Amino acid sequence: MTVHTTRATLAVTASLLTVGLAGCAAPPGTPEPTANGEATSAARDPLHIDKPKSLRAIADPCQLLTPAQLQHLNAGTPESGQSQWGQAECTWRNQQLRINIAPDTVQGQGLRWMAKTAGDGNGNPNAEVNGYPAVHYGISSGSCGTYVGTSDKELFLVNFQTGSEGKGNPEYADPCAMADRIAGLVLENIPSV
Repeated sequence: MTVHTTRATLAVTASLLTVGLAGCAAPPGTPEPTANGEATSAARDPLHIDKPKSLRAIADPCQLLTPAQLQHLNAGTPESGQSQWGQAECTWRNQQLRINIAPDTVQGQGLRWMAKTAGDGNGNPNAEVNGYPAVHYGISSGSCGTYVGTSDKELFLVNFQTGSEGKGNPEYADPCAMADRIAGLVLENIPSV
């Protein structure tokens, strides 16, 4: 006859519960449920990009807009330059407008840094262009910059500025809408990864 003490029974019960609970743990990489029962995942990350683009595939930023798109925008002739992060950029300017496009494939930050710096105040994008997260920056009455994330590590900037003769153009009244529109055209020209 075996006599069980309360302490021995509690130890065995605790061991069985531990083994049983360990068997119920989710496999590594499984999204953890949140307080309201919804699973967190990369898809819930406002900076997550479902369909990354290969911005590196376009070596010359002046090729990020097609000749037909440039004609439609009445953008003029391109001027090559260098961005503040040391990468090639392209600018089109005339009396109506100024468009600057600067890809960033070198810093490896993607849109995360800009979202923290100038996003919605919570480190999230404050805009979206054709399903891609974006951040408006440097907004004034006649200009706006739109940073668009194309992958976790790459982005491009479209800066739109109204020229002296473009101030009466109702299409330019919202410079962020123009920057977003141009960014959408750029996205059409970048191949998928």
